[in-house]
Amino acid sequence: MVTVSNKSFNSEIKLSFIIFVFIFLIKAPIQAQFQPSGVVELVEGYGIIIRNGTEINIQKKGTIIKNGDLIRTNVPGKIILTLLGGDDFFIAPDTEIKFKENKKKKGLSNIINRNLTLKGRLLAKIRKDFSRPIQIRTPNAIVAVKGTEFVTEFIQGITNVGTIKGLVSMTSIVNNKSVELKEGTMSSVSIDGAVMPPSEFSGKLMQDFEFAGEKMSEEDAAGKKIKL
Repeated sequence: MVTVSNKSFNSEIKLSFIIFVFIFLIKAPIQAQFQPSGVVELVEGYGIIIRNGTEINIQKKGTIIKNGDLIRTNVPGKIILTLLGGDDFFIAPDTEIKFKENKKKKGLSNIINRNLTLKGRLLAKIRKDFSRPIQIRTPNAIVAVKGTEFVTEFIQGITNVGTIKGLVSMTSIVNNKSVELKEGTMSSVSIDGAVMPPSEFSGKLMQDFEFAGEKMSEEDAAGKKIKL
């Protein structure tokens, strides 16, 4: 008959527990890195996700997006990106977006900071959720939002932002100057980083976004003030 002392048994239990905790702490960040952040859905044309050097075709039934993914559409390509929490991004043709998110603790709350680096055009519909702040960056501007609908584009070195609903803040990366854009207004950051004064929202910004459900009159499509 073999007997095991309580001391030896307790030591084995403690060792097993330490090993379990160590494995959990290692695996947790790895698992978080590969958790889905949302879904991207093909509307028409062609779009891809580049993840760790591998190209993934975006499907009409929806394709999972993860932290660090690069999203691209071709010239006729249109896609819809829906992040966890319900934020929607309608991505126009010939657009590239780098998606990143960073999770951190703030008091008792879990905060998920989301960042979309944009070259091209998108229309965003953002829910008001302070636990999931969103920034859209272009090579010369930062767009900060808290529950609103707006269009952002970076074309030929110029960033244009127009607000459909709510309030949007745009800041020049070059000189750190900002402008706030209320409903029905738009502004630009020029190639040299200058922030333009707010003006009336132009219907030209809405072109290619009919799949977002936004209605445009012939006047809007011609580039005149959009009717909100």
